Amino acid sequence: MLYMALILLTLSGVLTQDRWSVKYPDKPICAVRGFSVSIPCSYSYPQNHQVEQKLWCSMNSNTDVCLNPPYVYNSLSNTKSDFEFTGDDKSDCTLLIHNVQFSYSGEYRFRFITNVTNGRFTGKPGVTLQGTDLKVSLIRLSGNGTLKQGDSLNLRCDVNCTHTSSQFVWSKNNQPLNTSGPVLHFPAVTVRDSGKYTCTWKTGETSGSETISLHVKDLTDDDPEIPENTENPELWSIWVIVCVTAGAIVVVSVIIGAVIHNRRSVHTEQQKKDDSATESNVQKNEDDSAIYSNVQQQEEDSAIYANV
Repeated sequence: MLYMALILLTLSGVLTQDRWSVKYPDKPICAVRGFSVSIPCSYSYPQNHQVEQKLWCSMNSNTDVCLNPPYVYNSLSNTKSDFEFTGDDKSDCTLLIHNVQFSYSGEYRFRFITNVTNGRFTGKPGVTLQGTDLKVSLIRLSGNGTLKQGDSLNLRCDVNCTHTSSQFVWSKNNQPLNTSGPVLHFPAVTVRDSGKYTCTWKTGETSGSETISLHVKDLTDDDPEIPENTENPELWSIWVIVCVTAGAIVVVSVIIGAVIHNRRSVHTEQQKKDDSATESNVQKNEDDSAIYSNVQQQEEDSAIYANV
């Protein structure tokens, strides 16, 4: 009996080594948009074969079960893309996808060709990739308007993809926090809670992160309130610049108006003085003319008298 068992185990090992196969993960793989994801893969073939070509295809664009192009990866092509083969010619067929997009979602299959006639194989069905977004949202539990000391809130990390082995890691200003799970709870925030919070979602194949900013207003602070949209603090800076610029324009306009008015007043006053002087000169000329006429008349009268 023991001898028979050894024979069966030996035959089983031989059959396993000579079997054509491609193994993928059993469940769909989630990937966060904009990040990288690794698709684990292994393959086997008869020992007397050597792998000459390795191919990955997306069933979104390949309709003939990966027998012909197009391929997202071809070991005989030097074209660079977001799809990178990180396996080998022996048994590892892992595919690394960079900068995941929603359009990358779908089924992927691995195909390899050996040096033996008809020595080729495609693993089907393939593995499914699901692209998703990672979002961090602020949920107010108490208070409204500008975030103030004593307000209660939650930071929630959401990913639209189910994965049993995923985990959530939180950090503040790039410093890890001693907490886990998709929700970060603040029963009563303080000024010290202000900062940038990052949620990182991790699985065995991928990871992704998203950041949100918190600004807690000090109740003793008399500075103008910052708009509640803490995710875009640059909007507040733009608003301040616009207000300052508008105020400067108004001040400059007032100064220019005052200068113009003053110059007009001076010009008007000078014109009045010039008109007055002209009028005085005219009057003086008229007076001189009258005096000259009187003198002339007197001289004529004197001459007439002398003749008489």
